[in-house]
Amino acid sequence: MNDKILLYIGLMALITYLTRFPMLLFSSRWDIPAWLKRGLAMVPVGVFSSMTIPTILFHAPGGSWNPEYLGAGLVSLGVGLWKKQIVWALFAGVVTIALWRQVVQWM
Repeated sequence: MNDKILLYIGLMALITYLTRFPMLLFSSRWDIPAWLKRGLAMVPVGVFSSMTIPTILFHAPGGSWNPEYLGAGLVSLGVGLWKKQIVWALFAGVVTIALWRQVVQWM
């Protein structure tokens, strides 16, 4: 393992903390308007959608859909609608892909 990797990880953690610290400081002292809270609550859904939908719809070359990602996306969508939690939806998608790959290798 390269010695500089730990230094890079530490620097990235410091930079991440420094970019979030002002917002955490301001939000603890001031009330955030309700419209902003509602908008910020939708950020994880937007990030998750932007990361998963292009992969599901445009993964295979030639415009064909990959059944592995399509199945995982449908399971993830169902769990997300059922549980209303991004983490459960993400976990269900990952488990579906892992199980799919194990079943395909087994066959």
